[in-house]
Order: sequence, then C-alpha cells, then structure tokens
Amino acid sequence: MVPKGAVVGVVALILIVVAFFGVKRHADGLATTQMDERVAELTELLEGSTPEDFLAFNAGSQTAGSVAQAMADQSDFVSVIAGADRAVARFQPEGWWQGFTERCVVAVITADGVELEIPKVPCIQIDPVEYES
Repeated sequence: MVPKGAVVGVVALILIVVAFFGVKRHADGLATTQMDERVAELTELLEGSTPEDFLAFNAGSQTAGSVAQAMADQSDFVSVIAGADRAVARFQPEGWWQGFTERCVVAVITADGVELEIPKVPCIQIDPVEYES
C-alpha cells in the first residue's frame, strides 16, 4: 500500500506543475497582447522615418522634436544601430510577464518604410547585424 503522504505529495506536485504552465500560458497571452499594442505605438512613432534620421543618433537625440529624441525618450528603448541604408532599433517592453516570457521589439527602418518584428527572446540576445542585408 502506498503511504498517504506520498499520494498527497504527488498530487501537490502535479497541481504545482499545472499551475505553473497555466500562469505561463496566461503570461504569454498577456505578453502577446501588450507587445501588439507596443508595436502599434512604435509604428506610429517611427512613421515616415528613414535611416538618415538615425545616422547621427546622439546629436539627433539632442534635437527637440526629432524622431531620434522621441525614440531615445522611450522607457523601453535599448539601442539603435544605423547605417546609410538601414537602421535597426531594439525595444524591451516591461511587464509582470517578463519572468515567464521575454520579448523584444525590433524595428528595421529603411527608405522603403518601417518593419517591426517581435522575436520571443530578450533584446540582449538579438544581434542587430542579423537584420542587415
């Protein structure tokens, strides 16, 4: 006969695992919703931007009303790497779900427009050079 304590322990362990995956699934859904909202905000912020807007990012971020200043003022801004034909900016939004699911927003700015992607990894793991062609 199996001891009553062992059965209780196994049941408790199963409940903990189920709860963990339930919280993780909820966090993933919340993260997706919040990231979609953030992409919409960043799309509006970066609308009409070109790589030239970011070539002299430090100087541009000191210019009142510039898109570089608006980007640098974002609380979740991580970095921008700009070249003549492409700028790649990273944003790491925060939320309680960060402990369960890391997300990063990568904005690729070209003369043709702005594309935003949401890789499901922390920004620190994103190599902006990978987004250059």
